[in-house]
Amino acid sequence: MRRLIALFILIFCSAVLMISSSEIGMHWITQGRYARNDAWGADKYRFGDLYGISYLSDFRIAKDTHLLPLLQKTDTILRDYDLTILGDSYLYSSFQVHPAYFNRVNSVQMYRWSDSLRHLISAKSTRKKVLLIECVERNMWDRMNLADARLRLDVQQEKSLPVDKSTKQIFIDQLDRFDAGVKRAIYHPTLESNLDFVLFNMGFLGWIKELKADFTWKALARTNPDVQVSHDGQFLYLEETLNPQKRGSSFRLIKKEEIDRMVSQLQAIESYYLMHGYDQVIFSLIPNPVAVLETETKAPNLAIQRIMQHSQRQVNIVDPSFSLKQQASMNFYQSDSHWNLRGAQIWLNEFNQELRKLP
Repeated sequence: MRRLIALFILIFCSAVLMISSSEIGMHWITQGRYARNDAWGADKYRFGDLYGISYLSDFRIAKDTHLLPLLQKTDTILRDYDLTILGDSYLYSSFQVHPAYFNRVNSVQMYRWSDSLRHLISAKSTRKKVLLIECVERNMWDRMNLADARLRLDVQQEKSLPVDKSTKQIFIDQLDRFDAGVKRAIYHPTLESNLDFVLFNMGFLGWIKELKADFTWKALARTNPDVQVSHDGQFLYLEETLNPQKRGSSFRLIKKEEIDRMVSQLQAIESYYLMHGYDQVIFSLIPNPVAVLETETKAPNLAIQRIMQHSQRQVNIVDPSFSLKQQASMNFYQSDSHWNLRGAQIWLNEFNQELRKLP
């Protein structure tokens, strides 16, 4: 009997580890969990991604999971561009991949920053081509760089001339590749969070997590280290957007030289994509919610505004900050790190204005 129980535990643990380590396995189990609204379904995102991290009961607020409705497409609108989007969850959690949203756009293809570099951006089209590169403020310092742009574009690279290598060097190269493969297999970057989701992210366990989170918050004024409650107590924020020591924070001290480098990188990225098949490149920098909602007592660093006002900037940038600040609390979820559909519509209006200006 003991051997049978031990065998069962071994099989169960092996199955959990295999699913948690596999992209296909996680896709299968997440699709199934998120499709359910019962006790066996996942509540990690049902009430907002930040609720799903903190489990504070005050923020158990049902999230509207609908996408922005499509605009009615009319044949009278000139659609002379094909649109390629490289963006994050601000776009793919709010919009369908459909040209009816966009002025002058005949077709749309979308790539995610989270896609592996096997999913390369293609510039092939018979119409004029416009590339939208969208990124939220907390990630823009790491993502907006020419090196990443070179890796992502699907262009025919010049074949390098063969180099004669010694037997020793060939053996060393093979060892390096083997070592890299072992590290990827052992040090899975999301294994811990995947295991937590597979084992514990089920609706019937939610009340236990809430009880623990509420006690910790009310008794010790502490919550999950990745989440912070706003100063006015009305919103949840990612800790990395508040902590001035974090690179993506809206309160980090940013010197002029760093703004200069960002503007230079944006212009280098634009030049690279224009050189490799695109007719127009548009950037969109999305402010962290905390920078828009202005619930905190300290002043933000105004990084995006400083980029927009830079004397050397020549690239097109869609910055919805000012419009999002109008009735700001209506444009963002209280328990999620993203804008809501009203905020998404504000961004879409401004992006379409930029599309209308294209030659």
